[in-house]
Amino acid sequence: MILKPLIVAAAFAVAGAAAAQTPPAPVTTTLRSLDATSAGQPIVMPKGRLRVTVSQTVIPAHGSLPVHKHPYPRYVYVAEGSIRVTNLVTGQVFDMKAGDMTIDPIGQWHKAEALGDAPARLIAVDQAPPGAATTIRRNP
Repeated sequence: MILKPLIVAAAFAVAGAAAAQTPPAPVTTTLRSLDATSAGQPIVMPKGRLRVTVSQTVIPAHGSLPVHKHPYPRYVYVAEGSIRVTNLVTGQVFDMKAGDMTIDPIGQWHKAEALGDAPARLIAVDQAPPGAATTIRRNP
């Protein structure tokens, strides 16, 4: 008979201890803050309605993207691998690795190639008027 109240008391003690352990609070860390494209252009959003498109591009090891340009801001995050980006208008060349982010130049021809023996996986976010092209490839 004495055991039953002790078991109940122990159960409440365990439940109370579990309730006292709260999970840690979420932490948000700014990884990068940009106000210009990789070519130094100010970021200006198109007026009117916008469609946000999120896409993934995988560049095979030693592969490359064809020469192209974007009429609107394109935000690019390197999720895996590494790439070399060449701006054919300014001559600027820079390398990016997993975890890096940039904003592609607007209206300037550029290309990207995977570096090393692994593919590169890119996540891009475009904001453009509904139905508008977000990437224009240069004819060979």
